[in-house]
Amino acid sequence: MHGDESVGRELVIYLAQYLLLNYGTDDRITKLVNTTDIHLMPSLNPDGFEASKEGECESPNDYRGRSNAKGVDLNRDFPDQFDKIKVNVEEYFFGGRQPETIALMKWVMSKQFTLSGNLHGGAVVASYPYDDLGNGKDCCEESRTPDNELFRHLAGSFASRHEDMRRGDACKPETFKNGLTNGAFWYSVQGGMQDFNYLHSNCFEVTFELSCCKYPRAVELPNYWRMNKESLISFIEESHNGVHGFVVDEDGNPIPNAEVYVNGNSHSIVTTEHGAYWRLLLPGGYNITVIAKGFYPSPYVSVVSPSSVNVTLHRRPRNLRDDFTHHNYTAMEQFLKDLSETYPELTRLYSIGKSVEGRELYVLEVTKDPGSHLPGKPEFKYVANMHGNEVVGREMLLLLAKYLLNQYTKGDVRVQTILNTTRIHLMPSMNPDGYEHAHPKDYNSIEGRSNAHDVDLNRNFPDQFGKTQDNELQEPETLAVMNWTSSIPFVLSANLHGGALVANYPYDGNPQMKSGWKNPSPDDDVFVHLAHVYSEAHHKMHLAQPCRHSNERFQDGIVNGAEWYVLAGGMQDWNYLHTNDMELTLELGCFKFPPASDLPTYWEDNREALLQFIEEVHKGVHGFIHSHIGHYLADATVSVGGIHHAVKSAQFGDYWRLLRPGTYNITASKQGYESVTELVTVPPTGSISLNFTLMPDDPQHWSSAYDFRVLDNIINTRYHTPLEMYAALAELENEHPAVAEFRAGDNELTSSLHQLKVTHDEGSPEETKFHIALISDLYGSQPVGQEMLLNFARHMCTAYQIGEPRHRNLLKKTVLHFIPNLDPLYSKMLRTYDHTEKCDLQLLEEEFGDSLYNYLTKKNLNPLTNYTREKAFVDLLESEQYDLILDLASGTEDVTIPNISKEIYEKYAQIYQDNRTPSRKYQCKENSVVQENLLDLIFKRYDVPIVSMGLSCCKMPLESDIGWVWRNNLKGIMKVVEQANTGIRGFIRNTEGAPMRSAVISVVSGASSRQYRVSQNQAHYRALLPPGDYRIIVRCHGYKDQMLTWRVVQGQLKQKDIIMQRLNSESLPGGQFEEVKFEKDPDTVYITGLTLTSSSVPLAHTTLSAWPLPKESRHPLWSNTSDSLGRFVVSLPVTYMGREVMISANNDGYVTTNRHVKISSSDNLTPNIILKLEKDDNVLGMPRLVFIMVAGVVGVSLVTLGAWCLSCRSRSRDARREYMFAPLPDDDKRPLCENGAYDVIRRPYYDEEELPPSDTDSEDDIVLLRTDRDWKNNDEQT
Repeated sequence: MHGDESVGRELVIYLAQYLLLNYGTDDRITKLVNTTDIHLMPSLNPDGFEASKEGECESPNDYRGRSNAKGVDLNRDFPDQFDKIKVNVEEYFFGGRQPETIALMKWVMSKQFTLSGNLHGGAVVASYPYDDLGNGKDCCEESRTPDNELFRHLAGSFASRHEDMRRGDACKPETFKNGLTNGAFWYSVQGGMQDFNYLHSNCFEVTFELSCCKYPRAVELPNYWRMNKESLISFIEESHNGVHGFVVDEDGNPIPNAEVYVNGNSHSIVTTEHGAYWRLLLPGGYNITVIAKGFYPSPYVSVVSPSSVNVTLHRRPRNLRDDFTHHNYTAMEQFLKDLSETYPELTRLYSIGKSVEGRELYVLEVTKDPGSHLPGKPEFKYVANMHGNEVVGREMLLLLAKYLLNQYTKGDVRVQTILNTTRIHLMPSMNPDGYEHAHPKDYNSIEGRSNAHDVDLNRNFPDQFGKTQDNELQEPETLAVMNWTSSIPFVLSANLHGGALVANYPYDGNPQMKSGWKNPSPDDDVFVHLAHVYSEAHHKMHLAQPCRHSNERFQDGIVNGAEWYVLAGGMQDWNYLHTNDMELTLELGCFKFPPASDLPTYWEDNREALLQFIEEVHKGVHGFIHSHIGHYLADATVSVGGIHHAVKSAQFGDYWRLLRPGTYNITASKQGYESVTELVTVPPTGSISLNFTLMPDDPQHWSSAYDFRVLDNIINTRYHTPLEMYAALAELENEHPAVAEFRAGDNELTSSLHQLKVTHDEGSPEETKFHIALISDLYGSQPVGQEMLLNFARHMCTAYQIGEPRHRNLLKKTVLHFIPNLDPLYSKMLRTYDHTEKCDLQLLEEEFGDSLYNYLTKKNLNPLTNYTREKAFVDLLESEQYDLILDLASGTEDVTIPNISKEIYEKYAQIYQDNRTPSRKYQCKENSVVQENLLDLIFKRYDVPIVSMGLSCCKMPLESDIGWVWRNNLKGIMKVVEQANTGIRGFIRNTEGAPMRSAVISVVSGASSRQYRVSQNQAHYRALLPPGDYRIIVRCHGYKDQMLTWRVVQGQLKQKDIIMQRLNSESLPGGQFEEVKFEKDPDTVYITGLTLTSSSVPLAHTTLSAWPLPKESRHPLWSNTSDSLGRFVVSLPVTYMGREVMISANNDGYVTTNRHVKISSSDNLTPNIILKLEKDDNVLGMPRLVFIMVAGVVGVSLVTLGAWCLSCRSRSRDARREYMFAPLPDDDKRPLCENGAYDVIRRPYYDEEELPPSDTDSEDDIVLLRTDRDWKNNDEQT
């Protein structure tokens, strides 16, 4: 194959000669030739061989000889499993490849070889598939086939008989254990021949590297033949291992191209044109099955390798053969009309709307007694061709419709049961416009994918994570499907696609909108089961084989949508979130628009899966909901405990809730009726009927049962003004003074934000209690939370007053802070309230939450406000150090949590959702991104988590509905507040018992972490944590970090005190020291220990004295000094046993330290007393700091005095200069100075008045002053 690797070429010639010469004389060779069709190809690359040179052990730099005549490495030229296919299969396989490659590929695929060897040189090793990793790595990672152990055996059969190969080190420095290697582990090769053989034919191929030198001298060939002869023959004999036989039909005719599968192994082989097959297997027992087009799959057959087994397949009726063609819109329309006219008692053809280009969106209803919803009959739908160029689903639904109708009329019991008990809706094409723009044999393009507006319909539905450019406006096809789905109580559906082979289940999106991040729905176990049902019933999907254009493998043929690739605006997520319908997306094949000739295979692969998936609509719990007088109750809510997803009853009170086998609490509720909860067990068979009878609602009965008969919470409910709210909270203090305190203006914190504080033994210390705040009106447009806050305050105070143990116990551990009226806009809005519901209330002014965010970020600040309330709220956060804040919000029923420590607070969100009753009276909107950012910012800056709990999808429901909102949410709010019973608390002290007030605790849960600071009094910490395992890190400056692991159990508040040890407190320079050896006297007690510096260095020659307590004597009981290692022994009379003495330690340069020591009362030795001495920083008997201050004062004084003296002298000299002038006599015309040593300025003096004065003269007498030198000389003389 590589022209310059010549040893294999010659060995194949030798082998051919050997087999021919020994045939008929050697029994082994005779049997081998008689039973094996042996093909020997000496050279796949004769051109390269001709360009090579004998004796060249390595390929030249230009690889001349190794490659073919066009310079192409043939072992990199084959189709690879990780290739990205851009064209049709025929062109992909053979287009642009070398003639040698094409010839070999066609030869291999036509002959259906069982086993082969590819002989190479340049190493000595047996290399088995796969050769390619596909992940970009070059080596060192195995790429295993489903037959990995078989390949190792085959490679070993050759290597173990080769004396150099089995040693593994023939070509050093490379070494191979037992002379074997996985190809990709050695080095990754893309486009290798052995991988192609395994993936695209029946052939199991191993690559054998036979020589260190690629083209050795001919004289060495006999030795190579000697080493390889037995290995070559034994390898051929391995072709007879495994299972072989024939696959035939009932008449004994061979069935070509039937697929033979081994149970538990995804790799299949196919029969030859004569129906023969050979499946290599290791010795042992196996179960095999055979699948062929037009035949029923064979049941699993138990076989033992090696053996011969023939299989007979039974032909399927092929009455649909004429329909295996592609139907354009006109043909599809006629096909549906023909079925509807032929089977009027079983079908109804209707349209749910029109496409952009005006084509009808047809749906064929297939059921007994079609036309309308029947009580107790579940609704099912298949939707196909959402992407116009993905056509397999379109044709499968047309075939399914005809199959169901044909089989029903033929008496097929299974099909009759399906149609008698299920109303099936088949929509062959959701995007008929796109189909008309698609073209056959399109493998994976996007031509025709979108609708006529060029919009991807599977990105066009409203999405739970907000709007995108693709779903801001719904297309006609999307709106039609939404209206259709909302008008019929569908229970189960599937959306049929193409381009992959996998069952995809919700959710398709995740909050991060990042692919690869799984986002399971609340019903994940049900969706996974449904995906398995289809995948396992499909002939190939469960095998998880990748498409040729991709290396994607889906375990068991299923995948979570977001984990595969994330998308927003998908149909399956919308169905689940906004209707009763649970929908999967089924990718039916790698080829988007395959040739019509492939349709029979697609039908055979999918028929059983399509039927089994329809049958799943009957699994779980179903029944009717009636009133107490027998009326159907439509639109009642059916919820399952622990699953945050409810369904609604249909027009006849019938409902269906898909569930896996297990035990559940199922609640039926409807406004105006008492809710009923039943415990039900779904059996392994998967289906059970459960009916509900609801009694008319009695608010007082509910109040007595759940709310301690606080009737104000549910009767005559209304929205309170801020003043009314404060008055109601103040009244709670008057009624419950032992537990409640209303704080309004008693300090700066409560002057702007009034609050009610509720806790056991109000006024007592609260340092060790959890502090939970409940706030409302973070956004003034969400006022229903204000009423829930007041209701919950009443609920807690009343429960405490009547002695309810659950609430009393909670308040002993917790301080509840009720803080209403955060947003002053609420009072303005309430003045114009017209007593109607305001579900989408939008205030014109900036709400408090937005204003707070802008204030904290210093963005978009309003120059007309001083942010008084925002500052007050921030002060509360900083001073109160809340453990948790619950924001009672509305406009949603979702819970918004900080993204920081998300894993912790997601559990609180789940607790809330699991214990509240969802209401579907209103349509929820998506959460505010700004609010999420605010919660993150507050948590990051002030270490205070805020959990925003959505109470109702309507921001401001009717006042009469406030009681219902309370009833739906009381249990959820209470369960979250009760988490104060779950967590860890304690004190952090050092070994001496002193509080560590600067300690910090970090709690780590998965990828989330949170820091907790201790109280400034007793260094108490509180960690409010949901159940789970946590890693704890405790830090304090100067102390060793502590690493702990805590398990938090639901309902248990554990006390965990933490003792911190100083750095170096347990390790001394030099390691461990032996105790001082001394002779013990029974009449003496001894104290032993060490004297150390503050940094734990042993301090030698320290004087130690023992003094009695109380200290009455001036003389110590005993004195001694420590040795060179700082060790000491104190000896005292035995009468001091059990008494306390003071040990004093003194050393020059250190501060004397004293320690009280309690002498052991049971032993005459009290060991391990540590005395640490601080360095004496005194200077001249003063502490260093005092000395520095005194020296500084003295220094400054001296400098000031010197400066004053210098100033005085300067002023004296200046004074002499002012008065020592000498006016010249009028008649004296002499020069001023006659001493030539002086620098004298000489100028004539004129008395004539007629001369004008110069610029420097004055009208006064002109005098001549002394120079500085004159003054200096004069000063020196004086």
